[in-house]
Amino acid sequence: MDRLISSAHPLLITKFPVLCSYIAENRKDICKRYYPQILLSGISSLILTPFVCAENLLCRKVVNNSSVKSPLFVLGHWRSGTTLLFFLLAQDKNFGFVDPMMTFTMNFYHLLGWLFKPTIVTHLHEGRPMDNLKYSMSLPIEEYISFSTLESDSVYPLNFFPQSFLRYNKNAFIDQFSEEKRENWIKSYDYFLRKITSLNKGKSLVLKSPDNTARVRLLKEMYPDAKFVNIYRDPYTVIRSTMHLYDKIMSHWSLEEIPPVETMEDWIIETFKMMYEAYFREIQALPPHSLFEIKFEEFEKDPLPILKNMYETLELKGFDEALPAIKAYWKSLAGYEKNKFEYSERLMKKVNENLAFYLEHYGYEKR
Repeated sequence: MDRLISSAHPLLITKFPVLCSYIAENRKDICKRYYPQILLSGISSLILTPFVCAENLLCRKVVNNSSVKSPLFVLGHWRSGTTLLFFLLAQDKNFGFVDPMMTFTMNFYHLLGWLFKPTIVTHLHEGRPMDNLKYSMSLPIEEYISFSTLESDSVYPLNFFPQSFLRYNKNAFIDQFSEEKRENWIKSYDYFLRKITSLNKGKSLVLKSPDNTARVRLLKEMYPDAKFVNIYRDPYTVIRSTMHLYDKIMSHWSLEEIPPVETMEDWIIETFKMMYEAYFREIQALPPHSLFEIKFEEFEKDPLPILKNMYETLELKGFDEALPAIKAYWKSLAGYEKNKFEYSERLMKKVNENLAFYLEHYGYEKR
């Protein structure tokens, strides 16, 4: 970990009961040298608690009267190109989304959001540690980051507690939940999206959380007018890039020892396999005009005709009006260079053995 104490750690703004749950679940694996971060997080969370409660009272009526209309869910495993697609779609002003302010101040947005804005702006300028892609206050962020600060049944805490990687990743698979846990997740996520909708003045939301790839059926049940766009990519690159992703994030946020490379490879591949087995199974029941799939290798060359086709297939309105802004953002990425990786024989063998069904489905050659 780069710093023993971080003033920007997400646990600092996590609801106190949720923070206590995280600590209780992982107390045996938390390293003693990170106890100061835990202590600081607890103090911060406790101080924020009155404002969190007041925020809930202040927003309850507005949130309850809001409805989530025609959400568009961006699907795909981590490092599949979901962020590029997400940022381009966010240029369409018909969509609302979770912006950085909402992400990091959701629990007390109206009361204390202004206080945290300077810190948020400062950290956004640093760029994303896994790929140096630049953020701004007008670009969206994955909603599961914010969701993890108000609900413990989230995937994101694996970045803080990597020894529990598989346990937290299983929160993507709602069909494995108990009935009580499932209902609690549905209630929490719906409340969260209702609040996001109210903050976006009733706009349809474009949302991106990779774990949603494994819960398409539930999301369609919750929001019958939902649409889905799945972006897929060469799995060798996805797995290797995901290794890099977790190496960067965990080195910054983890409060535990990071597992060995071979172990992380196994866990990431197992999650990938479970995610797309669920995805392929659940999309079978989707009605026409609900799903569009994008091949990343084609999308990164020229996304505009593919986006136009997506809008037409999903029967979305507003592409022509959004096109100038989409073009402008795409042009702003000129010169951006992706990470380059080396691939071990061990990794390629694991992908061939475990993800043959994915390679075959999308027509990728085995390496």
